[in-house]
Amino acid sequence: MHFSSIIGQPLAVSLCQRWLEKGSTNPLLFYGFDGIGKRTLALEVAKQLNCDAKTRGREDGESHKNNIAMSPSHHVSPSCPCNSCHRIAAGNHPDVHALSLASQAVERKEPLEKQHHLRIETILNERRRLFQSPLEGPWKVCIVDDAHLLTMDAANALLKVLEEPPEKTAIFLLTSAKDRLLGTIQSRCQPVRCRSLNDEEMHRCLTSLTIPEENQTRLLEMALGSPGKALQAHREDDIHAITEAEHLWEKLSHLTPAACFGQKLTRAQAEEKLAHLLIPARRALHAGNTKAPQAIQTILRAQARLRSNVQPTLAYEDLVIQLASLRQREARSE
Repeated sequence: MHFSSIIGQPLAVSLCQRWLEKGSTNPLLFYGFDGIGKRTLALEVAKQLNCDAKTRGREDGESHKNNIAMSPSHHVSPSCPCNSCHRIAAGNHPDVHALSLASQAVERKEPLEKQHHLRIETILNERRRLFQSPLEGPWKVCIVDDAHLLTMDAANALLKVLEEPPEKTAIFLLTSAKDRLLGTIQSRCQPVRCRSLNDEEMHRCLTSLTIPEENQTRLLEMALGSPGKALQAHREDDIHAITEAEHLWEKLSHLTPAACFGQKLTRAQAEEKLAHLLIPARRALHAGNTKAPQAIQTILRAQARLRSNVQPTLAYEDLVIQLASLRQREARSE
């Protein structure tokens, strides 16, 4: 992997390249929808910082021409044979840590289902590591997945290291809900916006992932510009869930409020259901349905409510009732 093989994020890549050229320790905040390449880009920057080939080039005092070729803006080969790049890609480089609910579950020896927030203990352990010397590479890297899930105490503990990062330390925050981060954290980071891919970019991405051409059209509708969501939807269970959302959309015009209740949802399940409902809503928009924009806005508002910690089952049920009311008014006006 190297920067030129990252599809659909030219501005984000350019910002990262300029950051590398400066040799800055200013934290980066990668934000945008889930599955659009934030983590892939952050890992690529980590590779650029710790690539063995570049490190050797600097240590060996090569010619000025070669030093330029080994500068931070130079692309690591997409098949870089160095040990560092391979270990970062595999997730086992000792100087590159990724914090997530999954890693926290392993560290605490608890089930993943019990992890709802990134806790202060997780951040304090990582903060201690960042103030130690690197074990192998020249840079220590910390990648915080889903940074909007930090507890208030954890966010304040992280803020202390964001304000004055140790030398040769890179901290990357990843989030799909930038508005849920503390303003003080946002102000300490350089924002790197990752956008949703257009259809042509999605085709290129899905082709590179060896997804058959005959499956790509349906996946484009499901993924909404997110290669990660396309890969997820490629699994049969996700296709079934999206089919259920499409059936619900068709039934909305004659759905009774009582039919909307009875299923208790986790936050992740509610988020998936809301995202799935956007697919038939956007299909209706493309078909010229004049009420579709209002339905889409209703779903987007429900997503925002869910991110502000509204009870997930309540958020979903309230959305379905609103959509049913909207579709029924539409049916009466026809």
